Amino acid sequence: MPRLVIFIFLSALTHAADWPMWRHDPGRTAATTQKMPAEPHLIWSRELPPLRPAFKEPRLQFDRGYEPVAAGKRLLVGSSREDSVIAFDTETGAELWRALADGPVRFAPVIVGETAIFGSDDGIVRCVKLTDGSPIWQKRAVPSNRLLLGNQRLISVWPVRGGPVAKDGRVYFAAGVWPLEGTFVFCCDAATGTEIWRNDRCSYLYGTHPHATEAMGGLAPQGYLLIDGDDLIVPCSTAYPARLDLKTGAIKEFELPSAGRYTGGWFASTPAEKEAAKLRRRGLLFDEAINVKRHEDKPRAEGQKGIQRTLHAAETEVPFDTFTNAHSVILADDKCFVVTHDGVLSAYGPGSGETKRWKREIVFEKDEEDLAKKCIEAAGTTRGYALLTDPGKPGFIEALLTNSQFHLIVLSDDNALRTRLAKTGLYGERVAVLTPKSELPRYFANIIFGSKAIGDALRPLGGKVVSLEGRLIETRGPLTGSTNYLADWNANEDPLVQAPLGVLWFDDALSNFKRSPQPKIVDGVMITADKDWLDATNRKGKVDYRLLAPVFSDIYTGRVLDEYEQPELRAKFGTVDQQSIQQAQYRPPTQKNDWAPDQPKAGFRINPLTLEQEPRVFPKSYGCDGGFDYGGIFTFRSGTAAFYDKKVESGTIHISGPRSGCTNSIVPAGGILNVPYFYEGCTCSYPLPMGLALYSMPEDFEQWATWGAVPKAAIHGKIQRIGINLGAPGDRKTRDGTLWLDFPSVGGPSPEIDFTTEPAKPEYFYQHSLWMKKGTGWPWVAASGAKGLRNAKLSGLQNGRYTVKLVFSSPESTKHRFDVSIQDRVMKDIQPQAMLASTETVSDIPITDGTLTLTLTPHEGETLLSGIEVIRQGE
Repeated sequence: MPRLVIFIFLSALTHAADWPMWRHDPGRTAATTQKMPAEPHLIWSRELPPLRPAFKEPRLQFDRGYEPVAAGKRLLVGSSREDSVIAFDTETGAELWRALADGPVRFAPVIVGETAIFGSDDGIVRCVKLTDGSPIWQKRAVPSNRLLLGNQRLISVWPVRGGPVAKDGRVYFAAGVWPLEGTFVFCCDAATGTEIWRNDRCSYLYGTHPHATEAMGGLAPQGYLLIDGDDLIVPCSTAYPARLDLKTGAIKEFELPSAGRYTGGWFASTPAEKEAAKLRRRGLLFDEAINVKRHEDKPRAEGQKGIQRTLHAAETEVPFDTFTNAHSVILADDKCFVVTHDGVLSAYGPGSGETKRWKREIVFEKDEEDLAKKCIEAAGTTRGYALLTDPGKPGFIEALLTNSQFHLIVLSDDNALRTRLAKTGLYGERVAVLTPKSELPRYFANIIFGSKAIGDALRPLGGKVVSLEGRLIETRGPLTGSTNYLADWNANEDPLVQAPLGVLWFDDALSNFKRSPQPKIVDGVMITADKDWLDATNRKGKVDYRLLAPVFSDIYTGRVLDEYEQPELRAKFGTVDQQSIQQAQYRPPTQKNDWAPDQPKAGFRINPLTLEQEPRVFPKSYGCDGGFDYGGIFTFRSGTAAFYDKKVESGTIHISGPRSGCTNSIVPAGGILNVPYFYEGCTCSYPLPMGLALYSMPEDFEQWATWGAVPKAAIHGKIQRIGINLGAPGDRKTRDGTLWLDFPSVGGPSPEIDFTTEPAKPEYFYQHSLWMKKGTGWPWVAASGAKGLRNAKLSGLQNGRYTVKLVFSSPESTKHRFDVSIQDRVMKDIQPQAMLASTETVSDIPITDGTLTLTLTPHEGETLLSGIEVIRQGE
């Protein structure tokens, strides 16, 4: 029985009120007009499956437990365990309905009128009827079904982790975690789901990072959105929140603190009336119990005490600790609802009747045991991620689970199957059901139970396909060309790792101290030896520490391997010196200064603008890791983790979100780019403290770089090939040889060119290329542009004859029709289509004075131009 502090008021009668969203209202004040029930009595309780938060890092535990909301006689909770929203009767605790998602529901739904709206890690926001949970509308945040392995679950690359908030008939939410994949903030009509505005220009923002450095960064939305006056507040993981204009979505304020060691977190609120005196940062409250992290020297914390765990009931403050083991407390329908950390949901109210207790039932089908054992025997392992292409007869999945330790993904559209598996108590922890239409990530499945491999899902280096009759069909070998790395500073080029790169998996289950030794990567396994940095007896002056025992993990999933896996590798690499104090830093022989490295030098290259040979230099900002040349890829810390692809001369590409280690910890091997979590002991507010792996994507994938400053005088009159990308967030070099430069230049240091427009400041537009339809030309060029241009002039070209390609698209459905003249050549009736890339090419354009001139003449609507590619013939 929970321990209660009894609140006694003059009257036992209370005013019933709703609690329609997390912390009650759009400002997340946790303040209500309803009073605590006098002499509260336990009316009912219900056991729910305990939740496991996505991250072990407390500053990211926005989903540590159930967060109920209520309206009328309906109490709703979202479940990251059973991938659903569940409705209960407030009077009895009876389950009324559940609305299913295809991924974890990590944030509380928001109730708007007679509807409930919620987002999921499947990348979809759904609106259902409050009465029965039947669907009204749903919106996939991003027009792609691509999945990755996120926090040990298969989820959308763009999960909805900006928890929804609603006001005045509009609902606001955010999707995407990784800026390099695109992160997006939305405002939609709550009744219809119609998009009112979308900010997709918040992913690539070149600006301030900790230690007063600059890098490409962006919003990493994880946490509950809130409204503060005319501003929409978007929590950004362990950074500080961004402010957007509530009406338009335009960014008003966002940057990482320039000073180091400031701890951010997922939680923010506006104050209840009595909390106004606690304000510090632009009207927002933070909680020091959340924004706390140990730096190497001592713990660091930001915020005030007790903000997140206090409810404001009428004129009384109710600490959550009023109830034993309470995770969340709300007031609604003249009752107090409490959820404990272990998932017990209880209702308290006036009265003294019998308590209704709903027990959690665990039901397992018992059939198909022999077949399951036969399949497992053919697999040769009981661990890892397994994909089941056909659920088989009832009991087969349950038998696979009870006879193995698999994380099992089942492909099926059968909701009844999900209901059955939820009763096992293992749904979300050991098993999940996905639609067969899912775009599965590469390499994640140790075992595929089915007739053949699906896509590229089978893990290299031992992944097996086993038939549903228990027969071994295929064993996959290594990726052709992939390499190992033994942490010996010997470059061993992995040709499979080339820009652009997309996220394969992310997680924080395995972390390492920032100055630990380099990871080894052998046959798809990462071997890391953390430093015992929390043991004060290890300190010798400022540094350093002993090593802990090596940890083995799967590079293709991030899964930590147990002691029974990879015995041969353990025999070879499983022992380190755990007694001696270790060196402070691990540096390649090319780095001469441990703490203040020189700018990177990586041989020579052909300048893509002038086609002349020059030293290969590129931007690098803060980070005592001076970088290492792995052959095809040079990796380093530049504020964030970063790399330069020598094969394409990419410029500096920032892996926005995490920082990398003081030790170089970004390693191309096994066919992927490995970026383990290598910065325990650091409290700088980089938003994503976790490990990840990246893999090569097609060239139409949007990814921006900071190519590096080049003075105008150094290239003027020498340019033979160039692309001008109007309105783009950064630079981009393609494999065919063109360096596309952002204009105006906003993405960091870039070559200075002599390019002018009339008007001098036209209206620029940008939409992420994910929304582009297939057309001609690069979608990430066509997705941005300038509206209303009349003239454009590019000077500094080497004289000769040129081929000029113009790229067009329209950001809207409005009709546009215009002519374009290139020197004396006229292209008539250009009519760009909405979000469709199109190109027009003219060859044999003579350049005799180093200048190319464009004239645009409108006939209907404004002129539109996205990009200009200029290539000297015969170059």
